[in-house]
Amino acid sequence: MRVSTLLFALAPALALAACATPQSLSLESAEADPWEATNRRVYALNKKLDRYAVKPVTQVYRAAVPPAGRTAVTNVYQNYSEPRNFMGYLLQGKVKLAFRSLDRLIINTTLGIGGLADNATDLGRPQSNTDWGQTLAMWGVKPGPYVMLPFFGPGTLRDALMTPVDFVLDPADIARNAALSPSLYWRAGQITGRVVELRSRLIDAGGDAVLADSLDEYTLIKSAYLQRRRAQLYYGNPPPTAEELEEYEEAEAAEPEPVPEAEAAPAPPPEKP
Repeated sequence: MRVSTLLFALAPALALAACATPQSLSLESAEADPWEATNRRVYALNKKLDRYAVKPVTQVYRAAVPPAGRTAVTNVYQNYSEPRNFMGYLLQGKVKLAFRSLDRLIINTTLGIGGLADNATDLGRPQSNTDWGQTLAMWGVKPGPYVMLPFFGPGTLRDALMTPVDFVLDPADIARNAALSPSLYWRAGQITGRVVELRSRLIDAGGDAVLADSLDEYTLIKSAYLQRRRAQLYYGNPPPTAEELEEYEEAEAAEPEPVPEAEAAPAPPPEKP
């Protein structure tokens, strides 16, 4: 609890120190993908792990649990992540988003019976997730190259270094461990359940079908991740990219100039009597 208490006490000061820059929010270095050869080998390993371990377990889960039950499981995991979102947004200086996460936690824990139902979204408080990688971006840390992590998947170097921190400094985990002292097997089961739930949501979203139709799965995943990550870094409202601006300028130049309307002929002078 001491770590959690210290972080909450330092949150206002750290938020004031936030200094996001265009360089820390830009993902150009990740788009260049200087480690592509290694990343592709790691992706091939992840694909085998998914084929022979993660996906079969997920299919059993989907066969055993009906859609309504899977939705309830998703809601519980999302509700469990709200303390982390609250802390992260405070550290980023996003007080409004932080207290929206707190509202969601209170509403869904009470009205939603421990998070089984997402009543907060129905009340106009949709979920917005954040992480330590985004917090570092707000503090001015540059993203670094694109990285394909074993088991965890795509990310930037900044996000990859913070992935363990997301697990270690999760306020919900810290509070649970202090109150219940769960065994290592219980913690491993919780992480496994979270992975299976995420994989099930990917199936529901049609991710497998999209990858099956792709000529280059690796490039597709990288592009989709970087677009999603850019939207997260700008809190859902990213500015247009250089390519988008160029396309807009080309479209503007291609449009024909409007033809001026013919000037009306002057009225004839009145006839003299």
